[in-house]
Amino acid sequence: MRYSSFTRRYADYWAEGVWNIAFELEGVEPSASFRLTVAALPPEAAAADYLSLSEQAEYARFQYPRRRCSYLLGKLSAKLALAGEADDLSAIAIEHGIMNQPVVSGSSRKITVTHCDSLGAALAFDQRLLAGVDIELISEQARDALRRITSVEEERLSSGPQQDMGQTAFLTLLWTAKEAMSKVLLTGFTVATELFEVKTLERRKYGVVGRFCNFPQFLSLSVLREEYIFSMVLPAKAFAPGEEDRLLERIHNSLPQLPAGLYANGLK
Repeated sequence: MRYSSFTRRYADYWAEGVWNIAFELEGVEPSASFRLTVAALPPEAAAADYLSLSEQAEYARFQYPRRRCSYLLGKLSAKLALAGEADDLSAIAIEHGIMNQPVVSGSSRKITVTHCDSLGAALAFDQRLLAGVDIELISEQARDALRRITSVEEERLSSGPQQDMGQTAFLTLLWTAKEAMSKVLLTGFTVATELFEVKTLERRKYGVVGRFCNFPQFLSLSVLREEYIFSMVLPAKAFAPGEEDRLLERIHNSLPQLPAGLYANGLK
């Protein structure tokens, strides 16, 4: 099904369950573009309209609801981020590289994908860029595990402007920044997490900007919601002066609260 037809057929879902941000980074010449798509869990009946036949066969093999949900969230958000108005969603093939990273078949565009609970997000970006995204629920049950992979130096960062966000949210923010950085390198957490240690966090009006000890060439941009934290990592040199604040504002104003229970026609 074409992108434009999908938006019309599932108009209610599109209006309440899909959020798009297109942005131009002016720090490079010519400017580098990306599109961020965040999608809530789609109706299961819609899967045949955007999955290819091989993807439908793969999806049918999954037995557990959690895996079925994550598959649909990842595929749909990636295809929506990549597609133009006239593109057939089922013809966009998202394959996997040697490190299980998403690869767009037959395209120079790149993609990075994340999902949690009932939200998926994908960033489609110019091949000149490097980028990673992550979204994580703020869970008190995960706090002890997150603290174990947080360095003493990182713990000290919580005493700055971040002290009002709460300990669990702070630890989750660090995790999302690190995971997004690991996706930039295409390694994921197959390497020591200490490699991704966060050096500084700076609270801005609409989010938090971070820098890394071992990767000073990159910035992390994080936006907080009551239930989750979203982070993306991009090259610092891609930003024109003040551009990270404009991007944080766009993301802050676009990201939804977690749509728990909102899409009863989705998977259970």
